[in-house]
Amino acid sequence: MSRDVVRIRHSDESFICMHCGRTVMPADSGTSNRNHCPHCLHSRHVDLTSGDRRSGCRSVMKPIGIWVQSNGEWSILHRCERCGFIRSNRIAGDDNEVLLLGIAARPLSKLPFPLEGLLKETL
Repeated sequence: MSRDVVRIRHSDESFICMHCGRTVMPADSGTSNRNHCPHCLHSRHVDLTSGDRRSGCRSVMKPIGIWVQSNGEWSILHRCERCGFIRSNRIAGDDNEVLLLGIAARPLSKLPFPLEGLLKETL
């Protein structure tokens, strides 16, 4: 596919997830701006700025965290596995809720300090 075709491709098209291989249909999410897989939550590094499709990287972007915006809406933080670029993407109505909660809870399962010490101080 030429770079010009990629640049004008709309984000409302279906795609095959580079991580899990499942077909993703944008209509299932209730939005025409689908940019990640609802099954595994992975994305693809295709944009330099939102929607431009100008990134030459094209690598898989792994979900690494959840960002809660000031209005309470959740976004997934993705990091490109090749170049390290980080971008946030709004969650969609059909996203895997178990994976979303797992990503959100991950920091609590990997504390930077011993939990035992904290519990002794509070008792």
